[in-house]
Amino acid sequence: MTITQILYALAVAEHKNFSRAAESQFVSQPALSQQIRLLEKELGYPLFIRSTHAVQLTDAGRSFCLKARSLETAWLQFIDGISALPREVRRLRIGMGSRVYSNHLFEPVVQFYDAHPELEVTFVTEAGHDFLAGLRDGELDLALDRMPPIPLLTTAEDLVAEPLIFERQCVLTSRSDPKAAQQELRIEDLRGCTVMTGLENSMEDRVLRYDLRNTGMVFNRIYRSDSIETNMSLIRAGKGILIGPESFADYYGVAAVPLNPKRIASLDFICLQRNALRPAVAELRTFLRELCHPASLPDAGESGSLHS
Repeated sequence: MTITQILYALAVAEHKNFSRAAESQFVSQPALSQQIRLLEKELGYPLFIRSTHAVQLTDAGRSFCLKARSLETAWLQFIDGISALPREVRRLRIGMGSRVYSNHLFEPVVQFYDAHPELEVTFVTEAGHDFLAGLRDGELDLALDRMPPIPLLTTAEDLVAEPLIFERQCVLTSRSDPKAAQQELRIEDLRGCTVMTGLENSMEDRVLRYDLRNTGMVFNRIYRSDSIETNMSLIRAGKGILIGPESFADYYGVAAVPLNPKRIASLDFICLQRNALRPAVAELRTFLRELCHPASLPDAGESGSLHS
């Protein structure tokens, strides 16, 4: 058995719920469940009684956890001890989507790293950057951005994605545009408009083309840019629209008209499963979770893929 399996078992015993235990250990619920099954197989007896309503310890599981608590205490003391030793500077590369800035999260993130001088941080902020590819090829350690629609992912099994902030999707347009006076806009109201997006084959561009296929929307023309500032300058000049989060309105000085039917997208903390337990990654995730206190997940009918 491994110390990780023991910690997972103790987390399930504490939370009496596999999903909450997995969240506390920064791992997916299937991965935690698999490790518990392997542990039980090695031990030769079940640790938990599983039901649809609750998870309870077996008598053998209760005895196991009682003995394992001292091991957990010793392990945490060991981690604290080696963490107090002088450490070499560690490098961390973070992909930063535009929503980080419009939701005013960049300054708190910088303050967080001011308190961690042992970390050398690089912020990757290119508009249209494919953060998921950067995570998988090792260019990035984590990303703060929105997850694309599931059909556009080659696989999501190796990813951890935690929503931090939910926002309503809006039509972003010039404040002088007559559409800015509307309370809501439907997708069909945008027919014939000019739309802004990222460079061809960027994730932003692929999301737009995915939505066009699903909605049958036809735009008059498309402006492409690798700079969100350029796209917003075009919008302020009345050259077109962009589908994006409500927070872009005040931040970039444009109008935001909510879409009808309602669509919700999120700013997510994204990393690979294998990086989720790295202290430098897990500590930032915990900090942002406590800072943002994200609301509960929106109703399925309120979610959507139309987003920037």
